[in-house]
Amino acid sequence: MNRREREKLFRKHEIIKAALQIFAQKGYKATTLDEIAEKSEFGKGTIYNYFSSKEEIYTEIITSVIEQHQIIIRKIDEKTVTLHDFVEELLASLIRFSRENKESFLLLLFTEIHQSFTASTEISRIMDNNKQKMTEFFVQKASKAIENKEIRDVDLERVIRLFRGLGFNYIYDLLVSGKLKEEFIQEEAKFITDILFNGIKY
Repeated sequence: MNRREREKLFRKHEIIKAALQIFAQKGYKATTLDEIAEKSEFGKGTIYNYFSSKEEIYTEIITSVIEQHQIIIRKIDEKTVTLHDFVEELLASLIRFSRENKESFLLLLFTEIHQSFTASTEISRIMDNNKQKMTEFFVQKASKAIENKEIRDVDLERVIRLFRGLGFNYIYDLLVSGKLKEEFIQEEAKFITDILFNGIKY
């Protein structure tokens, strides 16, 4: 990569980094290209050299975050045997990811919950497609656990919906409250997994 290519890559990275911070704070609809330009310290003309619109920037960021999550899931799937261990390791990885990539996590969570606020059919399509793929993956994973008598036969799609809602919101609460410390990540993952698999009944 020559100097010019490195400079182009640097500018694009700085634009994405600035946009991510503003999107995570204000959401898609309230963010303007002027704000992204000011934050990145580039003119709007420079931004248009790399992106045709605010939506294209948002789409690239969301796609990148989703791909990172999918890589995490695949790696954990390869190294765990039981559903219990898979869930615990996945939670620990997601908690760690949210701690190390706060803006990315907040943006993904906001987009997941408030797709209508993005005012973009393309972003909604990406989110819906990812949700469907992940649901199919987890249903397949949990179905094997049912066959192996690891868990009882339940409505898996409803359990996955419940787990997604409670898990992400629990992590969000830890993150914004400042309680998400590196030394407690595995402990938090164990706690959530234990509640999911064993409940709270004595």
